[in-house]
Amino acid sequence: MFKLLIVDDSELIRTRLRQWLSQIVGIDTISTAASLRETRALLCSMQPDLMVLDLGLPDGNAMRQIAALQRISPRTAIAVLTNDASPYARQHCLAAGAKWFIDKSTEFEYLVAVLADWVRHAVSASPEGAIS
Repeated sequence: MFKLLIVDDSELIRTRLRQWLSQIVGIDTISTAASLRETRALLCSMQPDLMVLDLGLPDGNAMRQIAALQRISPRTAIAVLTNDASPYARQHCLAAGAKWFIDKSTEFEYLVAVLADWVRHAVSASPEGAIS
C-alpha cells in the first residue's frame, strides 16, 4: 500500500508520529530520518508516497530543500510539520512543493487526520479501489 517517511531531528517526535501514523489504514511502511542527508538517501531508496518533514534539521533548513527533495522523489506528497509557522515559511514551503503546512505547536494532531484523508482519497481514486 503506502510508504511514509518521517523526518524530524527529535527522536521523541519521530517515535510519537510513528505510533500515531501507523494507525492509518493503508500505510504499511514507515521509515524515519533525523537529517537531510538521511532523508535524501531514503527518498532515493524507498520513493515514499508521503513524507512528514520538519524544517529545523541539524544539517540545514529543510525549507530551502523542498524543491530538491521533490526532484529526488517527484510523487512524494510532503507535509511540513514545524514550529516555524510564520507566514513566510508557510508561503515558501507551499510554493516549493509541499502539499500541507502544519504548525507543530498548535496543529500536531491535525496531521493524522490530513494524512488519513489523503490515503482514503488515494485508495478510492485508484481503478481497483486500492493501491498496490
